[in-house]
Amino acid sequence: MSKLLVGMCLYLVSLSVWADEMAAPADVNDATGRPVVSSHGMMAELQGFMRQQGVEVNRLSADAMVRVMVDWYRFTSARKTEGAAATGDALVYRYGGWSEGCATAFKLSLLRRVTVHHANEADTERFAGITLMFEPSGQAELMPFTAVSSDAKSIEAFLQTIESSPAFRELADATPMGVLVEGGGLR
Repeated sequence: MSKLLVGMCLYLVSLSVWADEMAAPADVNDATGRPVVSSHGMMAELQGFMRQQGVEVNRLSADAMVRVMVDWYRFTSARKTEGAAATGDALVYRYGGWSEGCATAFKLSLLRRVTVHHANEADTERFAGITLMFEPSGQAELMPFTAVSSDAKSIEAFLQTIESSPAFRELADATPMGVLVEGGGLR
């Protein structure tokens, strides 16, 4: 499949993801009137952080993406709102093959997962982060991989895990086919 066709398919999938996120308000109130932290709100915070840092999303390499996400995690605390508290804040690094409709790619993602707790209710998880899409043929031998860090004190060990992963070593400076800032979790 030509890069143009793959790029067009990724663009259509990106528009679909964006439309789904735009349909949900950033921060809404639940049935009791309490504010709820949303993935869309987190995504907007990440985009604002990237603007402040002068990061051009379409120019991100895997190495630059990891640095941006780690800085966002280090320097921006998980939001706490009245009636809802962020009880967990973690980074989730994940990669593997991906296919949706006419598009296939190798996805490399670093997402922030915030767990929100309301009294007497189930915890909910909110995600926001960056996903890079690469030509899938060169990464066929790489097995899917996931690593999670929920301790800001051990972020250096987490960075070593990322940097020593086979996909990162292979793709750290490679140009991705597409870059997505996403919320809501992995697709």
